Amino acid sequence: MVQVVMDTTTGMTRQEFDQSGITMIPLYVRDGDKVYREQVDIFPDEFYRRERAGLIYETAQTNPADLVSVFKPIVEAGDEVVCVLISSAISGSVNAAHVAAQMLGAEDRITVVDSLESGYGEAYLGHTAKKMADAGESRVEIVRALADIRSRTRTYFIMESLKWLFHGGRLTGAQYFVGSVIKLNPIVWFDEAGRMTSYDKTRTIKVAKDHMRQLVADCGKNGVEAATLHWPDNLNEAQGFHAEMEEILQAPVSYTKLSCVLGVHTGPDLLGPCIIMKAS
Repeated sequence: MVQVVMDTTTGMTRQEFDQSGITMIPLYVRDGDKVYREQVDIFPDEFYRRERAGLIYETAQTNPADLVSVFKPIVEAGDEVVCVLISSAISGSVNAAHVAAQMLGAEDRITVVDSLESGYGEAYLGHTAKKMADAGESRVEIVRALADIRSRTRTYFIMESLKWLFHGGRLTGAQYFVGSVIKLNPIVWFDEAGRMTSYDKTRTIKVAKDHMRQLVADCGKNGVEAATLHWPDNLNEAQGFHAEMEEILQAPVSYTKLSCVLGVHTGPDLLGPCIIMKAS
């Protein structure tokens, strides 16, 4: 049987992992010398409260040994693994998983899927993999289906400030300085290579939201398979944009609490639509 493994940047809670039957890999955030495992030692509400108060977190690398401890009992039980992880362009987790599979000598039993995403885009892949695994489909069939979904997924973010991208290592000092001086409110997205990069450089939140509405409409013009709105610590603002998304898409839209790891790069004020476009 195929078992599905996924990291905590999906925005899923520990309880949601338990209920889904998907095995959880906690990723790390660091405050100086203190290292916290997401959904084990630290949770989004506490994380964003501290971040809003001025604490600057960093991410910490995933250790292959962590993945060995997850993979080993699955492989020893005679099962196979599909491991869906945060984009390799912003995290070393995919590489760590490959190393872990090699350490176990189980490369033929473990398939590592680079989601090229994070948050709901990654979670949707994991849930699809789990449904297919429960239906008895093979790793090859699962990976083929996930590649198709991945090609139809679009995730965008509006952030209030560039400082989190700078502190998270996504902007150089010069880029941060120039952007701050001219008060940019960029739209950031996961591009085709899974990089978290600028999609559009807008000068005001209002203009950014107008452009985001158009992006949502463009994604939904041929139908929507699933959609969510990521939010970190700005529920009132998120509720307003959520209603607009449902009106634009004429489809249900869920909420996804942004993970601590992604919050290192985005800060506590963000609107992040993710849309899986209907297959043609």
